[in-house]
Amino acid sequence: MAKYISIAYTLTASAGSEGDVTLYRVEDARVLRLTDVRVNFPSGQAFQLQLSLYRGVQQVAPYQGVYAGNGGVMADSVDVVLQSGERLILHYKNTDTTNPQSAFILVGGELE
Repeated sequence: MAKYISIAYTLTASAGSEGDVTLYRVEDARVLRLTDVRVNFPSGQAFQLQLSLYRGVQQVAPYQGVYAGNGGVMADSVDVVLQSGERLILHYKNTDTTNPQSAFILVGGELE
């Protein structure tokens, strides 16, 4: 029986940094169907923090481009299946070389 789960993460990217963070690794003998992505960018960021989600090396959200914002919540519906052992990876890039930037990421889906 599937149950809905939420995975929450607060990212603070130092000035000019780029990298990857594993948000979730699917447990053995389980499957995660990712359905929702929400990103909250605080005001004043001027679209300088860029985010995207990957299943391994394949970008799965957004379909093209990156999430970026300047205040408010960005909501996206997705349909991505991650198999046992696969990782959901958050890729980030802070194009501001002077200031750190942050965002709150909430992803949800059904774990079978």
